[in-house]
Amino acid sequence: MQGETRVDADLAAIAPARHWAGERFERAGLVPQARELLAILVSELVTNAVRHAAPPVVLRIDVDDERTRVEVEDHAPQLPVLTEPPPSALGGRGVKIVDMLSTAWGAVPHRGEPGKTVWFELAHPAPLGV
Repeated sequence: MQGETRVDADLAAIAPARHWAGERFERAGLVPQARELLAILVSELVTNAVRHAAPPVVLRIDVDDERTRVEVEDHAPQLPVLTEPPPSALGGRGVKIVDMLSTAWGAVPHRGEPGKTVWFELAHPAPLGV
């Protein structure tokens, strides 16, 4: 199952993007626990794009039998950086959360135009008895 939507470059667009993604995860038959984790990760990527990037922002989802892949495309050239913010910092943990909770993640700069695609994958658990 695949899906794509544009996200407004506005903090108010984060919740609707998360809701849109959650509906797709449910339609794909993902278990509630996986859907909740994916919603957190989607929120982190979309929040980073809305706060730090240039529009347009595009959210893509690809769910197959083995994994879910989420991509967020924007038109800012800066790649995300994994950092360790001080405990007193109010923000700056989004990439760290994605790094800790996803199976894999990365960022790919666009060729010939400004922008990048930031992605993560979450492996699906093996069925019982396998």
